[in-house]
Amino acid sequence: MKPERLIYTFVSYAAHYDADWGKGVALDGIERTAELAHKYAIPVTWIVNRGSIPVLRERIGEWHATYGDDVILQCPFFEEEAGSSKEVLKRRLEEDWSLLQEAFPWAATKVAARGKIYNEVIEVLEELDFEGMWGYCYEQFWWDGITHKGIPWGSWYVNSGSFKVPHSGRGQVVACEWTARDLHATYHTGSPVIYSTDPNDVLRAGLCTGENIDYWKHLFDEYLFNTDHNGQVFFLQQQEGHEMEFTDRFTVFPASHVEECAGMLDLFFNYITSYPITLTTLPHAVRLYKEQNEYTAPSYMLTHDYPVRPEVNEYTMTLGGVGFGPWPETFLYYDKECQLSFVEGECRPRLLRNYIGKLNMNDDFTEAVPPVFVTKYLKTDTVIELEYEIGSSSAVPFGLVYWDDLAGYEVSACSGGAEVKLIKDKLAFLRFNLTGGRQTIGLTLRLKRRLEGHA
Repeated sequence: MKPERLIYTFVSYAAHYDADWGKGVALDGIERTAELAHKYAIPVTWIVNRGSIPVLRERIGEWHATYGDDVILQCPFFEEEAGSSKEVLKRRLEEDWSLLQEAFPWAATKVAARGKIYNEVIEVLEELDFEGMWGYCYEQFWWDGITHKGIPWGSWYVNSGSFKVPHSGRGQVVACEWTARDLHATYHTGSPVIYSTDPNDVLRAGLCTGENIDYWKHLFDEYLFNTDHNGQVFFLQQQEGHEMEFTDRFTVFPASHVEECAGMLDLFFNYITSYPITLTTLPHAVRLYKEQNEYTAPSYMLTHDYPVRPEVNEYTMTLGGVGFGPWPETFLYYDKECQLSFVEGECRPRLLRNYIGKLNMNDDFTEAVPPVFVTKYLKTDTVIELEYEIGSSSAVPFGLVYWDDLAGYEVSACSGGAEVKLIKDKLAFLRFNLTGGRQTIGLTLRLKRRLEGHA
């Protein structure tokens, strides 16, 4: 593992609300959240709005000086608050950022926050020189009025003309997810909300308690496991300040849930800080992404099942229940052109999402997977030779996986224009584009020690 490549950020909503479940600024919950994170020297990124900025100015200023905390700006709802007007949205964002910068003059990187995202929102952010948009929800549909099914996980450059699709080049705005998801269980169950790093969601699902976070430890270990073959692995976790409070102001969840979630976060912070990971704020994570990546970086995630299952209750049955598994080892991948999912032992993807030229944001970009034939397979003590034949009537991004014990092997040859990456001595991933006709891809793997012996 290369734990320093795991970039952990903790974000907390610290906005002013006027709703039936709470009014004002959740000062008790915000203080409690800050105390938990700062106990482990974790800087907090606070999501503020025009109502909370003057209330939290002094507190966050002190936390910034002592612990490195930072702020990002809650974006007004495009439809509900800006009347679907780009001009109104732009004016509100300009006004609110001016208030933020007056209160927090050290805030250098402009990042907006909201789960309901539209092309017009990204366009306005680009015009105002924002560099990040927090609130993307991998595989989510319907929940909280957010449907982002089809997007990549983690961080990627957003295409302003297609807000759910990676930019074809170097975009200006970096997508930041709401909270990290369990990629393995999400893929196999379609339940990203339940299988996540959100404290209240996993508590209600029965996956974690204030005394047992084994599920969360596994989820974090999965991301750590994948640091060997990724330049950066982003792990963002979020908890609302108003969900850490049970007072006359805010009663989103019972007091018992507040206590349980505090216990969970305390245990989790203690666990993750035992590794030499990169702890930083979201604005700094956005800068790190832009410094290292000219365009959306490919993500290679080899994922595994974990034998902890949610309870059957009112919460987990909301969308029709949650699958129990077990599920096989699964390799998940995306880049600026596609997203692919492979189940252990299968060479062709079970899921193919094509991002090229997509304009319909109600789509999830799924395409039919063409048939794949293995026309040659030879395995000796020193060499593995494969030849694949793929027939496709359309030009689409594509990939194949060869699963085997590949300890000690390296790529000796590859034909057909494919790029090959070996993952954890478990698989060889071939990435290429289909041209719309019959194609042949060849791969030769050879034991390193035999090659060195002939040198």
